[in-house]
Amino acid sequence: MKITDLVIREPVVVERDATIAETAALMVSSGVGALVVVEHGRPVGMVTDRDLVTRCLAKGVPTDGRVDAVMSMDLVALDGDAEVEDVMHAFRQHAVRRVPVVDGDRVVGIVSLDDMVVSVASEIADVSKVLAAQIMFPHAGDEAPPPVPSA
Repeated sequence: MKITDLVIREPVVVERDATIAETAALMVSSGVGALVVVEHGRPVGMVTDRDLVTRCLAKGVPTDGRVDAVMSMDLVALDGDAEVEDVMHAFRQHAVRRVPVVDGDRVVGIVSLDDMVVSVASEIADVSKVLAAQIMFPHAGDEAPPPVPSA
């Protein structure tokens, strides 16, 4: 399965020169907890709601400061043709919860650890339905033979 199959909605991005206040307002209006920070459409970092709390609010950084001062710059992104195994590896290797999906220099989505859990849970539910049906209604070849009458 390609990671683009896990992308649920359009990515929300913010320009690197946006203010912290603008970034927080965009998160609220978009209903997301993370934004990909871009420069002329090219991803350069990521900022999360937790970053805004721990790197800004807790340290008294003015909200008119630029978001690129508090973003995570070691961006882990994967091409849309990457496999689900690749994103799982990225989650484990880099201890991130969100991975931007890119097509060249353009962000086309974000896959979160939550998206992955929902996808896996859905697959397990599908398999469990098949298993339950096989247990409740065994195939004809799986049934015990009829008893032999005693003479």
